[in-house]
Amino acid sequence: MSENSKFISGLLLGALAGTALALYLNSEKGKELIANLNIEADHLKEDMHEGYDTAKEGVDELLTKARNLVKELEQKINHV
Repeated sequence: MSENSKFISGLLLGALAGTALALYLNSEKGKELIANLNIEADHLKEDMHEGYDTAKEGVDELLTKARNLVKELEQKINHV
């Protein structure tokens, strides 16, 4: 099979796959799938924001403890 034949075969196969996907996504089941994917994407986005907020709170707490520890150590060093 020549390079041109392989290219044309690939092009036709891609066009057929794209057409089949477009037809499916425009059907009722396809529209339902898209709606479900959008809902799941929203849930994932919410989970990511919650995870970020939790991590940020943890880091802020650790920073506060570290700053307090540094202050305590400075006071001990200054009193020696």
